[in-house]
Amino acid sequence: MPLNDNGVNNRNLIVVVMLFMAMMFCYSYFTGNNDPEPQKADEVEHFSNSSNGTSPAKTRQPEISIEEAITSRRRVMIENENIMGSIDPNGCILDIVTLKGYRQTTEKDSEYVRLLTPKGTRTEFYYGITYNDKTNNERLDEDAVWIPDEQRKDTVVLNIQTKHGVTVKRTVAIDDKYLINVTDEVTNASDKAISISANAYMVRSNPTPSNYAVVHEGLIGNSSGKITELKYGDVGGKTRLSESDWFGFTDIHWLCALINKDPNFKISYLKTGDDSFKISAASCNDIELQPNTTTKICYSAFTGPKDIGILSKYGKQLGLHKFDMAIDFGWFFIVTKPLIHIMDILAKVFSNMGLVILILTLMFKILTYPLTRKSFTSMAKMKALQPRIAVLQKTYSNDKMRLNQELIALYKKENVSPMSGCLPMLLQAPIFFCLYKVFFVSIQMRHAPLFLWISDLSVPDPLYVFNLFGLIDWTPPGFLCIGVWPIIMGLTMFLQQRLSSAKSASPAEKTNEQKMQENMMIVLPIMFTYICSSFPVGVVIYWTISNIISMVQQRYTMGRYATLS
Repeated sequence: MPLNDNGVNNRNLIVVVMLFMAMMFCYSYFTGNNDPEPQKADEVEHFSNSSNGTSPAKTRQPEISIEEAITSRRRVMIENENIMGSIDPNGCILDIVTLKGYRQTTEKDSEYVRLLTPKGTRTEFYYGITYNDKTNNERLDEDAVWIPDEQRKDTVVLNIQTKHGVTVKRTVAIDDKYLINVTDEVTNASDKAISISANAYMVRSNPTPSNYAVVHEGLIGNSSGKITELKYGDVGGKTRLSESDWFGFTDIHWLCALINKDPNFKISYLKTGDDSFKISAASCNDIELQPNTTTKICYSAFTGPKDIGILSKYGKQLGLHKFDMAIDFGWFFIVTKPLIHIMDILAKVFSNMGLVILILTLMFKILTYPLTRKSFTSMAKMKALQPRIAVLQKTYSNDKMRLNQELIALYKKENVSPMSGCLPMLLQAPIFFCLYKVFFVSIQMRHAPLFLWISDLSVPDPLYVFNLFGLIDWTPPGFLCIGVWPIIMGLTMFLQQRLSSAKSASPAEKTNEQKMQENMMIVLPIMFTYICSSFPVGVVIYWTISNIISMVQQRYTMGRYATLS
């Protein structure tokens, strides 16, 4: 905002600044729902397996380590170019899935991201299918031992037979990406008809969400065409969804979900223990099998990254409702969703995400330049009016009401709006919020390096001032973790404000209002430096580049106005 001595303009500056800050802080707390019409509780059916309305406690065996679970028995391996998994023949459960393209940290030798973990471990997370032969009161559950048969790299076959002549041939196959397809050929080899029920499910124990208010982690899926989101703490007794074609567990960047395209199957979820959860797709009607007949039952599950291109492709391919909305776009999804699409396209064209940020910045600057130019022109006019404003202030120093009237008349005569100088800040606010969300949830930004010490654009700048940029072996407390890029951003903000300010009076002639504005222009960059120190460094770099481009635009526009004048 240009420097002037009108008390009204001082208040305008304060209002804009406080509004901008309030929006920044409130955004983190109130942007979690990515659908304009969230699923209501009365649109799903609640029921319980116990008389007191709560889910039955799950009795768990003593926990074992992941290494012990992996080596304790023979496993059936399955993989493609993107994921590597293993099936435990005891129960025929898929309980290990690692993503070959993603590592747990930025270190080159870091382990791959593991989504599913073996049954019996503290963080067990697995996918299974069970059958219940109701005619013979016999179950094929997690205690049943399956026999591996055929095996290729991305496809395995396992078999099992019950005491009463029911056989199941299970084919587990992974497509070229992250979809796991299971085809069961269930045969009744007995001499009497039988009725069976089927249940595909995912079990997860002791999840460790990051608890960032800006992104949803927990259960998510489609229910009756709307997105349903539940934090882990909100899951209670068994809840059956009326219509759902996908439902699963989501983290910031990962999704493990059941895919349900069979109208005979309904999805439900429940809490099975203190910190254990289960999502099921169970048959509503029993499957009738006559003697010596076979039926084929197909299941699918997604275990992979929340990449908008991949999710959109599967959504179209499988006919899934809002599958790409597994990404938490937030309240401004009308803006953030296209932004992530654009970032996805740019990331495929350019290998450096820093270049992507530069292109995004230039794109927004070009789109907003007409308004920005008008704002900068108005600021130049305000600078030119400063001598006349100073005369009015001196003339009506004892009559504030008359001073305001004369100033308003002057602004109207010269076609100048004092508030137009605030437009750049107001324009940047929604863009900044959307980019903050995009950089935080976008899989393209995760572990994306820039140069030198920036190895991950999705996290705050790790080089802190208060440990002398790593020279001191000490990690400062959170409120002192101020990185290099936030400081650079603060400096560009300060320089931009200095460029915007007018120098119409000597220090001795400056009014209290002028002095207050000048002090605020010193405090604001410091305050925003501190606030942005906790933001993803990609957002801070965007803002820094944006400030630099704004200064170039402002210098050009104001210089052009001075020449024309």
